[in-house]
Amino acid sequence: MEENTPINPVPEDNVNTTEEAISEPISVTDAMTGVLTEPGETFASIKRTAKNNFWIIPIVIYIVISIVSRFLVTNDEELYTEIKTKQIESVKKRMDEQVKAGKMSQEDANTKMEQMEKGFDKSGAIFLLSITLGPIIGILIILFIKGLIYWGVLKIFQGAATYMQIIIVLSICSIIDSIQVIIDTVLAIVTGRLFANIGPLLLFAKDSLNDTTATLLGHLDLLNIWYFIILGIGLAKLSSLKNTVTIPTVFALWIIWVCLTSFVKIPFFSL
Repeated sequence: MEENTPINPVPEDNVNTTEEAISEPISVTDAMTGVLTEPGETFASIKRTAKNNFWIIPIVIYIVISIVSRFLVTNDEELYTEIKTKQIESVKKRMDEQVKAGKMSQEDANTKMEQMEKGFDKSGAIFLLSITLGPIIGILIILFIKGLIYWGVLKIFQGAATYMQIIIVLSICSIIDSIQVIIDTVLAIVTGRLFANIGPLLLFAKDSLNDTTATLLGHLDLLNIWYFIILGIGLAKLSSLKNTVTIPTVFALWIIWVCLTSFVKIPFFSL
């Protein structure tokens, strides 16, 4: 009896070609565009091919855009006056409380307030350093802290992603942060509102809301929602978990962050 032979066998050349296509490395630029159009496939490719330095270029882009945004906002006199007034009032309030509590003398408080006001001099070195170094330090610190938090939380669900893979997901998703900074900067300059964004905050008149409500509504940016959905997809792909696990987890952590920055007056979080 004759042995059965496979019908239409796949040539070896085609098998090799298919394997090469599957394992073909994805470039950083393709990853940054693909995350906006085909996030699932893009993150799957990143998981197969990305190296540990894959995170650098997206974050550098985000930092550069953030620095340019700060220069544009501070060159708008209306917005700059609002920034200066709010920060001085906030610091003065804390100083007054420390003076009343006996933790600081009035002379020391006055000296520190004078130093702070000098820092708002646009021609001064302190101002230029705060505009340039602020985004660099702030973005990098937040990136690595967020990476540690997500890595730790996903380990609870037995996620397979390493810490650096989480950093790569966050950095690739920062392309959405960059888009958000551009849009928010344009809206701020056009509307004269410092914290304008694509969300319910635009429906209310300027200064019609108290600080807590304004901060809360400021988080409800449509681009934020988009960012966290894409982030959840990325974490699922690299952690070998389901979207139904990672996306709710991402939003749960976000809600905690919103509560901290809206209702708990921690200076660092409230900047």
